Amino acid sequence: MTALELKNELIADIRVFKAHDLAMRLLDNNLISELIMFALNSDKLISSRAMWVLSHASDIDYNCIMHYHTKLIDHLKTEDLHDGVIRNILRLYQIKPVPASRESFMLDICFCYIKNPAVAIAIRAFAITVVFNISKTYPELLHELKTVLNHLSLSDEGPGIRARVKNTLKDIDKILYPKKRLKT
Repeated sequence: MTALELKNELIADIRVFKAHDLAMRLLDNNLISELIMFALNSDKLISSRAMWVLSHASDIDYNCIMHYHTKLIDHLKTEDLHDGVIRNILRLYQIKPVPASRESFMLDICFCYIKNPAVAIAIRAFAITVVFNISKTYPELLHELKTVLNHLSLSDEGPGIRARVKNTLKDIDKILYPKKRLKT
């Protein structure tokens, strides 16, 4: 598959666009670097679709993005990114760990997303999970996240954010305040 053929597939009509199938083909043909090139493209449609395909490729084989962590995370610094690009970058790190060298940046940017009510709900929800996962080993960060989430729970948020906040607060409390085992 050439770069032009890949581009044409990425801009195909949404009714025929199959991200998972394209991800499988790209993995089979070792074309992830070409997909990354399009994911970092300035064209919003192309970059959004490419990130969508990349998230599917990562679900299939997480190792395929190992060499691109820094590029993908640093791409969040780009102004005026499509929400789909941001959402799919965060989605990559909501299950798998953020590289230690990028944790500080991800914490900062995710806290900004979480606190900004103008940011899309899915981005904010994924950002909550990314911050929680990074913070698991740093109790002081769990306390900070808990404070931010408690503040969010007092504001008028949509059901998606309310549910993520509620579940994350429960998970934080399980880590910070584990129940003592009964002595037998």
